[in-house]
Amino acid sequence: MTLQDFRRAISHRIDAGRKRRQLKRELAQLAAMGSLDAVLADVGLVRSQVESLIAGCDGSGELLEQMLSRLGVDAAQLPLDCLRDMTWTCTTCPNKRQCREWLFSIEETECRAFCPNAAQLDDALSKQLPAHA
Repeated sequence: MTLQDFRRAISHRIDAGRKRRQLKRELAQLAAMGSLDAVLADVGLVRSQVESLIAGCDGSGELLEQMLSRLGVDAAQLPLDCLRDMTWTCTTCPNKRQCREWLFSIEETECRAFCPNAAQLDDALSKQLPAHA
């Protein structure tokens, strides 16, 4: 591991902790106002998923955006429920470190070996409309 990699890892951990604390505060405020269940329902979640949401909130959305971009999948063309499901899978994914390493690498290796969204990504890519149809 290089010094730059070490700095990036430390920065990521600090940022992830900050995001988790912020999310916990926001969810506590929603619960105090009696709005938590309604907000969770709006995004297709229930209270039993809150702990997983907090544990996995450390950049999962950004990782998915980067993954879609690297693979050439236009998120705007994905059905909302598909994007939501992939986001949740990414949020609860145990392979975030491997994902980050793959995203930061310049190698053209496959992500299918570690990405639980691989089948959905392949499906989305196969249905993608050409950029200049």
